[in-house]
Amino acid sequence: MAVRHEVENLIRRGNIFYWRPRVPAAFIHCRPGSRLSLSLHCSDHKKAQILGRKLNTRLAELKLNSKETMSKLQLQKLFEHERDKELERLDDINTLARRNGRGGNIEEMELDLEAGWAYQLLAKFGTRVDLSLENDCAGLTYLLNNGVPASHVDAIRANYRGELTVAHSPGFEDGIRRLIYQFEIDDTVANRQRAMSKIFEGRAAALLDIEERHELVDKSRSEFTGNGRAVTRNAEVTEAEPPPPDSDPSPPPSVVERPSASALTAGPQDPQIAYLDLTPPSATSKQATPKASDAGQRVVAVSDFEQECDKLIANMGNEWTAETARDAKALVRMFQSVLVEHGIEHSGQIEQYHIGLLRQHFNDIPTDWGRSSRMRVMSAPELRAKGRETRRAAEASGTKPKVGLAAATIRKHLGNLQHFLKHVKGHGFEIESWTFEGIRPRKPKAGDIRQQQYKPKPQDIVPIFASPIYMGSLDHLRGKRRKPGSQVFHDSLYYLPILFTYLGPRRKEFAGLSVDDIAKDEDGFVILLRTNGIRRLKTAQSKRLLPMPDELIRLGFLDYYQAIKGLGYEALFPDLFSDKTDNDPGDRFYDTFVPVMQWALGENMWSRAIHALRHGMADTLKQAGVSTEVIDDISGRLSEGSCVSACKVDPISGVIGVQF
Repeated sequence: MAVRHEVENLIRRGNIFYWRPRVPAAFIHCRPGSRLSLSLHCSDHKKAQILGRKLNTRLAELKLNSKETMSKLQLQKLFEHERDKELERLDDINTLARRNGRGGNIEEMELDLEAGWAYQLLAKFGTRVDLSLENDCAGLTYLLNNGVPASHVDAIRANYRGELTVAHSPGFEDGIRRLIYQFEIDDTVANRQRAMSKIFEGRAAALLDIEERHELVDKSRSEFTGNGRAVTRNAEVTEAEPPPPDSDPSPPPSVVERPSASALTAGPQDPQIAYLDLTPPSATSKQATPKASDAGQRVVAVSDFEQECDKLIANMGNEWTAETARDAKALVRMFQSVLVEHGIEHSGQIEQYHIGLLRQHFNDIPTDWGRSSRMRVMSAPELRAKGRETRRAAEASGTKPKVGLAAATIRKHLGNLQHFLKHVKGHGFEIESWTFEGIRPRKPKAGDIRQQQYKPKPQDIVPIFASPIYMGSLDHLRGKRRKPGSQVFHDSLYYLPILFTYLGPRRKEFAGLSVDDIAKDEDGFVILLRTNGIRRLKTAQSKRLLPMPDELIRLGFLDYYQAIKGLGYEALFPDLFSDKTDNDPGDRFYDTFVPVMQWALGENMWSRAIHALRHGMADTLKQAGVSTEVIDDISGRLSEGSCVSACKVDPISGVIGVQF
């Protein structure tokens, strides 16, 4: 069995030491969560520590140091790769359009041209500028100078804004990182910007190259390539009538007089011409059914679902936390895998039946699939096969199989799926009406939740505060804090359990406190729970002001606070943060404190260990006669009649004082 040592990433197997770090997120070609493993070929502890520290330093240098810029040859290869990939995608779309009788449809060609000019704007002006394409906008001038008809500017604007939203999403930058890795280009900020410009330039070149792809289209009827066709986009897309013989054809784009920007923003002169918002060109323009074809409805390919999810995440903005966005992305990937398994190619083919298949899929996969980086990349059939394997192993050993997601988790996933399907439908893509009635697990009643969660009483937690953490430990290192000694160390492991017991916050609320969240008012020192640079709050009512317990002040918390502030830290508990990862500080504290609780409580250890302290605080206050409104105000929950109040509870005796 591997034994960890105090130097990070250093473990011992038998008599030999190994250096086993996680692969940095920057090395995107590797699977998430994968590790390197290097034998140090030594058994001496001191020598292994020296080698381990040197290797950790070298790994940090590889992550942080910028290297050479990409060459012109690399840029050209990147451009050609993106152009050819986009041409293949467009050829597939064009083949399907011909199959549906739209091979010579001028609308298809103009959609490509409008999308191509949107990408050209992104290539020329970048993603840091939001072009309005109105009045004196430089982007509008660029389009007009290149012969783009004024009547198509609105459509190009819609395409441009859609792709700009995608370009601002985290998933887009991850895709650029993967691409430049494939071309052996150093991952630097400058190289990513150059690669982004070439990606947009390549897509624009493919979309604007219409000669072969739209050879059946009569190009003289388009304002882009001809001289007399006014574009109509009604709810039912029909072939436009050619201009009457007595009408004066417009001059070619090369000699046409450019309208002023104010004239462009005034709207079309013909009141009969209607314009529809155009969907992003990345969506596949396949027609799923005759009905969809008649209505000019568009569909989104299953392979583009992750891109659509990135747009949804960008639209939600601050309403979603990073964790919520990550859960939504995981759900979309899972739904995508189930659809691919059953031969679904685009949104127009999704039926209520497939949503039911996803619901059954939840019952057959390992419970902890999301915690395993190896299982997260498995397909739907592979996950169910892993679930069957886990079930057989559990039955053979006589234990309960860890297969099937919990009801609350399924409710969360179905809620995210509902958000995603509404997003797809709201953006004009064809998708069948759906319902979650009959497949969504019942929401637990308040009484059921109350019975499920253990609420520790003051006497239940006495052993925790009699542990070596508070009575004296052997050393400050994690593994030695449980061993009795003569030293008491003040850090998150010392102060947070006291705060959780007195005030019952959510784990991340206090683990993510900053030094600026400690203040003083006329009644004494207080803790400000608010969104800061480290973490945000769960809900609006989570923002609150709490009194600092007198016991915490007696135990030297203010001296600790002044020391941390004097050292220049932003976080109040900097030991919960690392410059190597973006781990949740609440999770890091959980990993450190729960073993201490287990050692102190033994067989009396309860489930949901830290969260139970929150319920225990509320129950203790309730038994002492404190009103529900005051308890909810302290806990950061919304209830009728909530007021600003402060409570102090002794964790040992349960004696409470309430201030209004």
